[in-house]
Formats: sequence, C-alpha cells, structure tokens
Amino acid sequence: MPDALVATLLSCPGQMPRKPKAPTCEDCYFHKNLLCALELGEPCATFRPDRPEGLVPPRQPVLLMRAPRWTSTGRAAVAPGAPGLAA
Repeated sequence: MPDALVATLLSCPGQMPRKPKAPTCEDCYFHKNLLCALELGEPCATFRPDRPEGLVPPRQPVLLMRAPRWTSTGRAAVAPGAPGLAA
C-alpha cells in the first residue's frame, strides 16, 4: 500500500464510513418544484431525488433470460436438419 493511504487508515482507527442520510420529502424533485400534492411525514413511493440534471427515472432491474421449462439441458429442442443450423 502507498504510505499516504496507510497513514490515512491509521489516523482514523475504528471509524466506519458514514451511511447516507435517509431521504426526506424536502429532498424530492416533486416537492422542490411544487409538483407534490401530498402532505406526508416521509417520502412516498414516487420519491425522486432532486438533482442538477433534473428528473432522472429510477433504475430498472436487469432482465435475466431463463432456460425454457420444456427442455432438460437448457437448450431448445430443434429438429435435425432444420434450416439455419450448422452441424
């Protein structure tokens, strides 16, 4: 390790990285732009952080393709001599 990194790690023993603070309604894009009609004490399901670049859509989960259920090896059954397949 570089000496500067070791010195930094040794100078703050036992300190854990801080957790990000919990979002509040005041941090929401809709609240800051006077678009929210709700008066809740906590962020709602439509909470979006107010960022300099504006409204950013939430990240979508990755779509994972599964093998079809009707195959035992995980590959689709193809008839021998089917067009487009190389032997």
